[in-house]
Amino acid sequence: MLLTLADAAEPTDTLAELHSDAQAIYWLARCPLTGTMQLWQWRADSSEPPHCLVNDAVGSRVNQYGGGSYTPLLGDVIWVRQHDQAIMHTDDQGVSHCWQKRPQTAYGGLCADPKRQRILAVEEDVHGQRLVAITGSNRQILTEGADFYGAPILSDDGNYLAWVRWSLPHMPWQRSQIYLAQMTPSGQLTETQHWDFGAALSQPQFGPRNALICMSDHTGWWQPWQVNLTTPRCLSDDPVDHISTPWQLGERQHAWRDHRQIYCQLHQGAAHLYRRTGEQKATLLTEPGRVASIALAEHGDYAIVQSATSGAQLIRFAEEHSHHRLVGRPLTLTTTPAQWLEAPVGNAGETVQGFFYPALADDSAPLIVRVHGGPTAATYPIYDPLVAYWQQQGFHVLDINPRGSGNFGRHYRECLAGQWGISDTDDVTALVDAACTRFPIDSARCFIRGQSAGGFTALNALAATSLFAAATSLYGVTDALTLAAKTHRFESGYLSWLIGNDSLLTQRSPAYQLTRCKRPLRALFIQGGQDTVVVPEQTHAMARHIEHYGGQAHTLLFANERHGIRHPTARQTMLDRELRFYQHF
Repeated sequence: MLLTLADAAEPTDTLAELHSDAQAIYWLARCPLTGTMQLWQWRADSSEPPHCLVNDAVGSRVNQYGGGSYTPLLGDVIWVRQHDQAIMHTDDQGVSHCWQKRPQTAYGGLCADPKRQRILAVEEDVHGQRLVAITGSNRQILTEGADFYGAPILSDDGNYLAWVRWSLPHMPWQRSQIYLAQMTPSGQLTETQHWDFGAALSQPQFGPRNALICMSDHTGWWQPWQVNLTTPRCLSDDPVDHISTPWQLGERQHAWRDHRQIYCQLHQGAAHLYRRTGEQKATLLTEPGRVASIALAEHGDYAIVQSATSGAQLIRFAEEHSHHRLVGRPLTLTTTPAQWLEAPVGNAGETVQGFFYPALADDSAPLIVRVHGGPTAATYPIYDPLVAYWQQQGFHVLDINPRGSGNFGRHYRECLAGQWGISDTDDVTALVDAACTRFPIDSARCFIRGQSAGGFTALNALAATSLFAAATSLYGVTDALTLAAKTHRFESGYLSWLIGNDSLLTQRSPAYQLTRCKRPLRALFIQGGQDTVVVPEQTHAMARHIEHYGGQAHTLLFANERHGIRHPTARQTMLDRELRFYQHF
């Protein structure tokens, strides 16, 4: 079956944020008409199909990347309305009303407190962040004073609250702490203690008997640790990451309930999902891919997963090895699975890794290299309709995880410290060279595209080597110095870690690198008009710069989009323009 442009424009992250209560399972699903997230529900063991509970756009804007945008509460649901960040309440009859709305204030990381009939949340405004408790008539500040808060989680008995906090200039995957406090009957916090292992702690969860379990990478890998013991204890010392890089609030890739545990491990960039019951360990996925969210309830174990043979799925796992797919379906077309590719780089023993997808029609085919954002995000060997579409159009595709990417341990991430603009460009060159040696690639028609931080790498690679005929920058960073001055608070200290001082910020940027390049360059720029992470002025200046030096620059601006092109119509326009750009060569 041939994919259409509409098929190719479908995003891979169509499901997110699992929650459960005693009666139901909840999740967010992307609306095919608007590209926004809506809230869905399935009542456990019901013969009725899942149904949309909230048609409005649900989404947090805390730290710009959001997360934790709703929570069930006593049979109802509390959620964040995306466009104005109002806290909304929807009852079991589907009737919604506003609980709270504050000017220029965002909410995320919502957590239910049924014992006190309220929710807990991270609140963000121009003054900073804090943890708050909210009811339909009251707002209470629980704790403040740190730069950032995340992942609040309440014990099942309602007596303990845990959360993550960190301070500038760090990002939450560089240096963060776990806090634990007792909660009084009136909802105040007392007897606070914390753990700081000199590394990153993330995703706190409560297990049986209020055991506080979090992920820490102080040994080099994100592994589960029970911390509220006299001596913290590692619960899985396999030398692999057990979670992905924490860009959003409310992520949950491990869960602990009664005598069972659900957790994932990332091997060669692919997530494997396991369930441990007592001493018995079972593999839950027939093929690895990506685990987006996990929820455990009395009525079942649930996960949102992606694989090479299906898009996003919501799966309910039975007691044995069987499972039931609640949402999603397997593919009806034949795809060529990803092939693991690795090349030596940097110091002895260091490598760069990625996934190669061969074209379907022509052995000697052009190559599209994709660089993910972050730059500490990651790419996975999962079905992506855009990759499949390009394969059908006669292109090989190479997804790269440069040093600095998540899912390969702390050392791999920290290889990028002070090296962004150098090591990532070297990594792209090394992996493309390896691909050209191993696969039948038309080396005269190699293209590179990157989104956000990936656009920075794509444009620098275009300028640094004649390996690429052209580049596509999707809301990509072009001027790191300007970005450092204008970007939002969450990433305000990030560039100093990635690059260094103002002089280096200038020298490493594509805007500077292209002035040193004597070749006319060709690039396509795709940009959201309301982007506050990478502001449109950067993109326009870069396009003018290329044309000034004799190159060709095409700019596609979507006035109503933010950092990421979400609306289905806009995505189709974007991908059609990008394909025609490559086919021109």
